[in-house]
Amino acid sequence: MDKKKFTSQVLAAIFFYTLFSVILGKDYSMNAIFNELKGGVVFGVIYALIIWLWYRYKKK
Repeated sequence: MDKKKFTSQVLAAIFFYTLFSVILGKDYSMNAIFNELKGGVVFGVIYALIIWLWYRYKKK
């Protein structure tokens, strides 16, 4: 998997996690958005690690 595709998938995961969390939380203040963005970044890092491991072991 090339870096561009990998990065775009991780950024999309962060964006959608944050978007859905804010919408479902029904709190649209800037503080709530930043708190959900922190959670989205953590989710994105975990998602990136899972994707990287998946493609690494898939090739073998």
